[in-house]
Amino acid sequence: MATASRLEAVQHAGGFSASVMEGFRRFIEEAGDEALFRTSPLRYAEASGLEEREAIDLFLHATRAGILDFSWGVLCPGCMGFMTTTGGFRELSRTRYCSLCRVKVPVSVDDSIEVAFTVSPAVRRIRYHDSDNLDLDQEVFRLFFSTSVRHDEDFARFVLSGMKATGRAPADGTLELAARFEPRGYVLLAPELHSVLHFEAGTEGSSLLEVELHDGRAIPDFARVKAGEVRIVVRNRTLRRTPLAVFADPVPPPELRDASFRPPQRVLLPYLSGRKLITNQTFTDLFRSESIPAEGGLELKDLTVLFTDLKGSTAMYERIGDLRAYDLVRRHFSKLRGIVAQRGGAVVKTIGDAIMASFSEPRLAMDAAVAMHREIREVGPDLLLKIGMHTGPCIAVELNERLDYFGQTVNIAARVQGLAEGSEIVVTEPVFGATGVGELARQARLEVSRENANLKGIGGATPVVRMR
Repeated sequence: MATASRLEAVQHAGGFSASVMEGFRRFIEEAGDEALFRTSPLRYAEASGLEEREAIDLFLHATRAGILDFSWGVLCPGCMGFMTTTGGFRELSRTRYCSLCRVKVPVSVDDSIEVAFTVSPAVRRIRYHDSDNLDLDQEVFRLFFSTSVRHDEDFARFVLSGMKATGRAPADGTLELAARFEPRGYVLLAPELHSVLHFEAGTEGSSLLEVELHDGRAIPDFARVKAGEVRIVVRNRTLRRTPLAVFADPVPPPELRDASFRPPQRVLLPYLSGRKLITNQTFTDLFRSESIPAEGGLELKDLTVLFTDLKGSTAMYERIGDLRAYDLVRRHFSKLRGIVAQRGGAVVKTIGDAIMASFSEPRLAMDAAVAMHREIREVGPDLLLKIGMHTGPCIAVELNERLDYFGQTVNIAARVQGLAEGSEIVVTEPVFGATGVGELARQARLEVSRENANLKGIGGATPVVRMR
């Protein structure tokens, strides 16, 4: 399928303008290889002047059309290593192990998961599609770290100056290397496997270093060798050819640090988090099978949940008849779904005449709620919405082969919606106190009052803010 045809499919499916598509075409055809490897739609939005939501939708439609491929990576908070998972959201576990930092990394969908995009080899081949095309002395770290982190020049210079050997271990085979090591700490790194061996050269140990590479682990993960000439035998236990590098450890363990040690500085660039992706309507529509979480669910530290319901819908059915009432309800669902999607959220499910929607932050949910009240009259002048919101931790789970959410945050959001009257928005204090929410209420000229509510099944009084 030609690139032009794929781009046409993206434009048709997503309704993007000709100027947006022309800019994206130039990006795919003209950008450097580095810009097309594990890139972020958030950075693309910043560079191209698009809204963040539109850029995310553009990248998702382009992935569906075979222009881009996306990959999920658990980010180590210590080194910002990008620990890939081939099965996407479903294969994410509750913890991963960063073999460079030698720590367990708790997996949270919020910020510890990055979703990155690489141009598909069917559209344009770049050198990162085949590690045999890479200069490992220069690019081994681009394979290991997230491309959303920029290390300072001193760090890069130190690593390159301390490079001792590079090579490629054949699939299910053996590679032998030799190098001279001064007394200090070193690292053997297989970036695509996220496998790391730390070793120390000193007065003790052998002149032979043997290591096995597994997916995510090196065995052993620490060793001692005798300073001087050392022969390294690497046994690759995986079924793929694996690049690796040996270099002086830029961040030695505390016991090996001297007074001259300075931790590397870094700048974190905008990246697409797992939470922002799974609360995106386009993602849940286009990638239903990939939006299902791992068995047992995954924790989100913070998710904003919005519930709506129609006031007096039963009386409406009796007043205008089932057929006309159903048509109004159907069009009201379509209107609300569009409003949610335009603000980067996703409709999780419908329940009778109600919807449950998720957002990555309260400001977006509040913006959607205000728009819902403003635009619902276009569907029917007698339709009155009741809206409730809460934000907090919850668990992403699979229910009836779709993404759903479970936990106290969801329960409170549903109960708070039950407090609302027609044309009201009721939110908890954490929602109203979030950045931008109060300003949105002021701009919409909403009457704001506070009260303490007793919610069914929730212990103690819950402070809520009622807006009408």
